[in-house]
Amino acid sequence: MIAEDYPPFCVADPVYFERPEMLADEDERFPVTALPVPAGWLRTESGWYVRLCPAEVTPPPVGWRVDVAVGLEDIGKAVEIVWGYCVEREIPFDLVRSTTAARELNADHADRFRSGRPITLHPGDDAALTDVLTELSLLLGGTAGPRVLGALVHGEGPLHVRHGGYDEDSRPTNAVFVPPRGVALPAVLARDLEALRQSRTEELPYRVLSALRLGNGGGTYLAQTRSDGRRVVVKEARPHAGLDRRGRDAVARLTRERNALDHLAGLGCVPQVRGYRVLFGHHFLEQEYVEGTNLFAWSLSTPLTTAENAARGAAEYTRWALDALDGVDRALREVLARGLRLGELNPRNVVVRPGGEVVLVDLESATGLDDDSAPAHGDPEFSVPAGLTATEAHEYLLNGLRMAVFLPVGHTDPVKLPTLVAAIHRYYPVPDGFGDRVLSGLLPRGRPEQRDTAAELFAELPLSWPELRESLVRGIHLPSTPDRVDRLFPGTPTGPRMLGGHPLGYGAAGVLLAMHRAGAEVPDCYTRWLVRAVRRDGNPLPGLYDGLHGVAYTLDLLGNRQEALDVLERCRPLEDTRSGDLFGGRAGVALNLLHFATVTGDGDLAERAMRLVDQLGQEDDPLPAVAGRPAPVGLLHGPTGLAALFCRVHELTGDPRYLTLAERALRRDADRCDTWPEGIVLLRQSRTALPYLHGGSWGLAFVLPHLIEHRPRERWSTLLAGIRRTCDHVYVQHAGLFRGRAGAIATLATLDRQANRAAIDTQVRLLSWHARTHLGEVAFPGFRMPRLSTDLATGSAGVLLALSAAYEGAQVLPHLGPRPHARPTTREGGEHHDRDSRAAGTGGRLRGPVAL
Repeated sequence: MIAEDYPPFCVADPVYFERPEMLADEDERFPVTALPVPAGWLRTESGWYVRLCPAEVTPPPVGWRVDVAVGLEDIGKAVEIVWGYCVEREIPFDLVRSTTAARELNADHADRFRSGRPITLHPGDDAALTDVLTELSLLLGGTAGPRVLGALVHGEGPLHVRHGGYDEDSRPTNAVFVPPRGVALPAVLARDLEALRQSRTEELPYRVLSALRLGNGGGTYLAQTRSDGRRVVVKEARPHAGLDRRGRDAVARLTRERNALDHLAGLGCVPQVRGYRVLFGHHFLEQEYVEGTNLFAWSLSTPLTTAENAARGAAEYTRWALDALDGVDRALREVLARGLRLGELNPRNVVVRPGGEVVLVDLESATGLDDDSAPAHGDPEFSVPAGLTATEAHEYLLNGLRMAVFLPVGHTDPVKLPTLVAAIHRYYPVPDGFGDRVLSGLLPRGRPEQRDTAAELFAELPLSWPELRESLVRGIHLPSTPDRVDRLFPGTPTGPRMLGGHPLGYGAAGVLLAMHRAGAEVPDCYTRWLVRAVRRDGNPLPGLYDGLHGVAYTLDLLGNRQEALDVLERCRPLEDTRSGDLFGGRAGVALNLLHFATVTGDGDLAERAMRLVDQLGQEDDPLPAVAGRPAPVGLLHGPTGLAALFCRVHELTGDPRYLTLAERALRRDADRCDTWPEGIVLLRQSRTALPYLHGGSWGLAFVLPHLIEHRPRERWSTLLAGIRRTCDHVYVQHAGLFRGRAGAIATLATLDRQANRAAIDTQVRLLSWHARTHLGEVAFPGFRMPRLSTDLATGSAGVLLALSAAYEGAQVLPHLGPRPHARPTTREGGEHHDRDSRAAGTGGRLRGPVAL
């Protein structure tokens, strides 16, 4: 997911990620949604929508759909009209349940390809489509709303027509309507298609080079003028789309930005306006292209890599940062002097020119000096709270940037601010009073000072591990919801509409695995929930981290052998169709099958596993790149995961050809590794180089020791030493296991927790930057950090498991690294079955009748 995908999951709950439709909107529900279901009709609710369908009518699975796209001011009237119309004519329809839901579905952070569809009708054939368009055009004429991307507008609107599925999960790939192949266009749409073609004949006076940002309200593009080849930035706004929290659309924001830039014309701290035009209904503001680097990009050059580099580079970085912040201060003063104030200022919107001059871009939040309301649009972390004067507001924005430049780990929780400010003073030679100024500017007025009790648990060494472990476990229990069908624990979203569920990586199975490995009791109701969730899943994935194999592994660890084997059997027809990776593909599936073959002696499981192993060994590229994305790298999605599988098969069979395959696979990632001057090693993917378990260099450390043991090479030893040094990274933005500091702790512990004790202690102490206190217990934010999460990949469960590895030697990743110690269980299955397979027989080969 990209950053723009997270805001919808921050609407319904101020603490945890939550499905947006869980937002309380009872007071704004449309009255018709409370009406009795018409006789002979079926009523269901899904997400934001209420769906009604005549019991005797079966809508075609794929066909023409009519979307009624109206603005908030007309939505109540439109809902009543469509309800009455469709019930009378027995036409299935969906309608949004409330004005709140309508606003969220059309918000700037909403999916732009699903936006603008508050009401959808499902006519059964072309004749019914013609009647709907003809009659509803009369009933709804004069109302206006957003254009539905990928749909054909009928007449002057608000009706739009598209060809799609009744239960539609896929979204269009084109923003402009394209007639479906092999489907005749109904005659009623012929004039609309011709009007669309005529409207596209007017060409933009510039050529788009790249999209800098895409949202439901429009986009921001780097472009080149066709007349003189000059580079410009073009901002697009769609009418009635991209609503803010007060219901204002993208055009209103773009108009405000244009007026602000005109008002500030002549100042060097803002871009110049080059033009404004309206084409095919969209508004475009053309601005000067400001050459330079934004503050967010500058912050990525932090010297806080190794402790040595931090000491060596902190002074120079501090001088640059203070100069840039002084430039921002001057720019804000110039804006104030012209009679405007800003309500939001993100580090990405502060550009430092090559000569050091600061330019403020994206001025949608500019208002008059007397407007002390909180902005209705923008990043909450860098937005001004209500009630501040203009001068106070700009000081607030400046202090937010001070935090982001020196320590960008999120500062929205006031309790964390003193901890983070103390870290800035520890690592940077900032002036005396720097921290006091930041705290006085950002801390809420009148709020009593609160201790950062979560940070205190990590700050003191030796760590009180039993106390911390119990608090983490209680913090995971607190938000559990065994009564909900969709999720057992709150996690980090993994797609535009995906949150929670049962998988190991981001769902319930991973949380239960972490609790079990930490020695915590797993309530039976949690296990029952997991079993029921898998049975309910009508379209499961087979993978180790994203599907059924991870659930089977967890159930077996918890002593539910037969349930685990039942899940494995359900996986059988799904296993051959996946990519070759460890996360959701055949490498992870094969590793898990080998595990179960070892602990059960089942030859059929071994044959299933070896069929996949041989496939992967024979394929030229079992990890094909997806169109438009860079080639996969690393442990979870890249070649290192294949190497882990082949190493395991070598250990089980003694066959050296699998070791050769492992070396070949690992070499693909090793060739992509960059070694920096301070000795750290990062794994490169396209234009990024990362250290993490997910797509970074740390993941190689889970395979390299096995290669070094069986085929020692200087290259492998040197690479492993560099990766070990990379785990000393001082600055890590997130706390999580897959892409955060817990991953460094897990890697160090897996390599050698005693030899790496000093480095582990350092990383544990630095978890104080990320740890939160919620309802008296320790909790951790998920990825992107706007909300707390409990999942294995990004949240508290992953931190719990990493710390269990550091202090008790627990195994972190299934089938990788040291085998866990036996844990007694009274049921068949259980942790004791995952001991080192070499205990089962000479040379670590599978026992009993199983032969590879």
